[in-house]
Amino acid sequence: MTALLPAASRAASCADDQLPALAQALLAEQVGALPGAVSATVVTVAGPRLRPWAGAGPAGPDVDRLQARTGQGPAFPAAAATDGQPVVSADLWADARWRLPTAHGRPPVRSVAAIALPGPERARAVLAVYGADDDLLQAVAGGALAEVVPDLAAAVCVVRARLEVADLQVALITNRTIGAAIGITMISRRLPYEQAAELLRTLSNHTNTRLGDLAEEILLTGLVPEPPEPARHRPAAGPAPGR
Repeated sequence: MTALLPAASRAASCADDQLPALAQALLAEQVGALPGAVSATVVTVAGPRLRPWAGAGPAGPDVDRLQARTGQGPAFPAAAATDGQPVVSADLWADARWRLPTAHGRPPVRSVAAIALPGPERARAVLAVYGADDDLLQAVAGGALAEVVPDLAAAVCVVRARLEVADLQVALITNRTIGAAIGITMISRRLPYEQAAELLRTLSNHTNTRLGDLAEEILLTGLVPEPPEPARHRPAAGPAPGR
């Protein structure tokens, strides 16, 4: 049964279009398995930049957005830690190690345990589990969090790698499409490569169309849209009457 498979195996066998949903489901399972947990998220941290990656449960994703905006929060010391231990706090909002703004209210969580997941260090993945009280910290102290980290870390690595490959494939296809559209433009308008590429960029900006979408349209129709009329081609206004 799928529910009994390790998280990494599920990530490896999941359909491409279901990978984001799987990441959310894995985190939801962690929320259900850890006493006191109400939300769990994974973010990636690269230097001072934090990027939300996946989340389950209320409040946790809101805290991630605060961390990303301020450059402070438990994910940052967790990403920098080298001892493999979680960064824990009984009061996320009063902890002197970071200052998260509360002027517009605070998400309904208080305790947090954040731990870096094994994997690429260029953008370190950090698991954060949030709770409403101290029950979460007691579970973490008892080793409950450490038990789930290896399998969850492997699953996150698999999902991230598969998503990166998918992005690279899309980029490769898009680049080939743009290159072919430039070739059509060179032939139809008798332009050198640089001028043909510049014309497509101009058309993309003028029509507010993504360059890849414009290139795909050119490949489908074989037609290059007419460029916008340059301002210097517009007739100049004549002198004012009586002057």
